Amino acid sequence: MGSFAMTNKVINLTIIVIIIIIGFGAFYIHFPIYRNYQILERFYQSNRTNRPAGFGGGVVIFDGNKKQFVTMVQKSMFTLNAQGYIPMPDTIKRVWIDVGSNIGAFLAPDPVYSMVYWPNRIKKSVRDEFRDANDIMGIAIDPNSIYYEGLSKIPRIIPIIAAIYTVEGTQIFYEYPVDGCSSLLEPNADLDPRYFGGNLIMGCHQVKKMTGVSTIRLETILSLIDPRLDVEFLKIDAQGTDLEVAQSAGAQLKRIGKIVIETQKRVSGNNKTNNFLYKNQISAQDSVKWMAEHDFLFDEKQSFPNNLEIQEFNYVFNNRYRNYTT
Repeated sequence: MGSFAMTNKVINLTIIVIIIIIGFGAFYIHFPIYRNYQILERFYQSNRTNRPAGFGGGVVIFDGNKKQFVTMVQKSMFTLNAQGYIPMPDTIKRVWIDVGSNIGAFLAPDPVYSMVYWPNRIKKSVRDEFRDANDIMGIAIDPNSIYYEGLSKIPRIIPIIAAIYTVEGTQIFYEYPVDGCSSLLEPNADLDPRYFGGNLIMGCHQVKKMTGVSTIRLETILSLIDPRLDVEFLKIDAQGTDLEVAQSAGAQLKRIGKIVIETQKRVSGNNKTNNFLYKNQISAQDSVKWMAEHDFLFDEKQSFPNNLEIQEFNYVFNNRYRNYTT
């Protein structure tokens, strides 16, 4: 009888020890996770309350149900619908994307919006067509968060605070005195000094400060657009990385009908200097070649100069499989 009682005591003690071990193990596993969650939550709250003005890069972060699209400035851009796409009314049939947007987006007094059109339609500029149509949704993308509030007030515009690039992750962002010159690319040390005559060029060559932004691929944005919608137009003004923006669309590039990029024709000086504003930027000549290899034909008739002093142009490309005849 005593032996049996002793056996029960040993069994009970063993069970208690096992329970303690399991409990400690669960605490050991879950406490770091909980602590990391607390740290992460405090970081997010800090970014929400102390969000800096100006450039605050973007990154795609989904919640557990893959519903939210937010950026590193911790401002929700939109909530995805049940199918996982950017919600748009049934009346919307076409989507236009503006990478490197600013105040006004497609309604702004930018020569691109007034000079680019579709020749096979009643001749209307981009600006006029967006203003008059009710079946177009615009997506305006820019890393500069100060544009967000103004863009969000424009009907049929979805603003996204982000930088678009071929690589997703944190990148150095170079801010220049002229706001429109800020870029993912550093200034070109081989820029010919003869171009320094204009204040604009100086303002686009001297770095004011460097910040960090997170970049996402255009492919990511396009994958969130319902396949039923026609991605008709893409305008890019990315200060030296325009072709990289198009390249970042990956296999989704073929969905786009018309693309406008800002680019420079390379002009060499004494074999050491050139006219490029940014280091390692891709020339207009190489851009035309790459676009043609990917079924986008250069539309010379619609393309036009932006700054002849530095041989900067807005080049228009049409998807060869669309009926965009000139």
